Amino acid sequence: MAGPEYQRPASSDRYFNPDPNVIPGNVAAYLDSPIALALVGLVVLLIITRAASGRKLSPSSIDGKDAAKTVPAMPYWLPLVGHIPNMAYDADDFLKSLRDRFTDGIFSLNFGGSTHHILYTPGLATALLNQKQSVANSEEAGHTIMERVFGFPKAEHKKYDAALPEMMACYHKHLVSEPSLGEMVSKTAQRTKTSIKDLVTGNESIVDQMHWERTSSANIRTNKSGEPVVEASLLPLIRDYVANTANPMIMGSDFLVNFPDVFDDIWGLDRGFLLLAAGLPRWLPIPSLTRAHLAKRRLTEDVSIFHEAMEKEANGENAGPKWTGLDDVGSLVKARMFVYRSHGFSIRARAAAELALMWAANANSDTLIFWMINRIYADRTLLEMLREEIEPYVQAVEPKSDFLLPEPPRLEKFDVEGLCAHCPLLKSCYIECLRLDTASWSLKVVKQDFVLQSREKDAQGWLLRKGEYAHAAHNLHNTDPNYFDNPAVWKADRHVKYEGDDKRGTADMGSIRPYG
Repeated sequence: MAGPEYQRPASSDRYFNPDPNVIPGNVAAYLDSPIALALVGLVVLLIITRAASGRKLSPSSIDGKDAAKTVPAMPYWLPLVGHIPNMAYDADDFLKSLRDRFTDGIFSLNFGGSTHHILYTPGLATALLNQKQSVANSEEAGHTIMERVFGFPKAEHKKYDAALPEMMACYHKHLVSEPSLGEMVSKTAQRTKTSIKDLVTGNESIVDQMHWERTSSANIRTNKSGEPVVEASLLPLIRDYVANTANPMIMGSDFLVNFPDVFDDIWGLDRGFLLLAAGLPRWLPIPSLTRAHLAKRRLTEDVSIFHEAMEKEANGENAGPKWTGLDDVGSLVKARMFVYRSHGFSIRARAAAELALMWAANANSDTLIFWMINRIYADRTLLEMLREEIEPYVQAVEPKSDFLLPEPPRLEKFDVEGLCAHCPLLKSCYIECLRLDTASWSLKVVKQDFVLQSREKDAQGWLLRKGEYAHAAHNLHNTDPNYFDNPAVWKADRHVKYEGDDKRGTADMGSIRPYG
């Protein structure tokens, strides 16, 4: 028996459109809206961008099966912007996911319409860093950083290029070679022996505290046993103590006396480093960017005053009552001062170059020492093992006192050479912190087409084209499970090796390149 015939309600007529060439009235009205048209256009643009960028996802061979390949490129949705949102949201997880996806050791990203090749295997990193400047240049990127981050005058870049070989020669002679290196280490060790007793003074008054105690909010508390103890934030305490102890060997003692807050601005500049390097203006509502711009201005003024005093002394003039100890300025800065004068650098240009040196000397290493102490003290067994290992080379004594208050302990022995040569576990802890707690990259601008190829057996060659950028992402290698077991885990003895008949322990950097 046939059921009742279905009849479409009259109210549904307005939804019925038997002619596909006729646009329903309500849809046509919707498309007449500028906002709707913009949204449709945006969706179409995103789809086209994603499809076009996805064509480079798989590498393709150039001129034959065994020839170089194009670098595989990660697709993106936003034209011009590219992968900037991914990096801004969570750069670490984003890059690690790409490392796990592109297992050949290299992939490409798009930043602001430019192509950036990210490579992370030791072989490819070494191949990139060994390229001639005429092929892959690091100085062009250096110009941008010097100008945007440190305030180097754009008009003096030619002077900078002309002086750079001499400045690098100063660096090698007075910072990383003997006898200057040994002298600097010896003076720093002696200063440490003198000042380590004041790491935590226990003074309640801020006026009587050391600068690093004030920045770490050190204050007196009572523990569970009713005893007074000092509570402080460990990161600024250690970081600022190290900075104030080591930097007089470079900038001299007068500099810190006249500018005691200079490192507060160094840390502010460092936190906004990438934002400054990107050329973002101060008026953008980003707190770290605003603070970085302000820190940059104050630092430039401070270092300019210092170099004006250095210039006066070099001319035989009186540098002023605040600069009576310029004789103890480090040999590196004095040598660079001669280069600045010979090439006619302005005071502003000298200040920018010196500010770059100060940032490089402090931004990574000072914080790294905090991480070492933090990780070591988290493991009581490791702490005792290290104390036993370093005991022959570092010894503290507590002087006898005829007063009611005992004198603080002091370092009686501090053998730096012994620590470096005979304490493999301590050195391994240092290397392990370099592996996990630094995130350095090396950048080069490709000046002409070339094939990047590791010296490893059967290594694939990759075609890099003129105008592109190449980054050796050392931190991606340092956390790569193909090279390190449980790479996210900090292992104190990971880098200790036992060699010889006596199984003497040694520790070396291996494939880790912490500072590029």
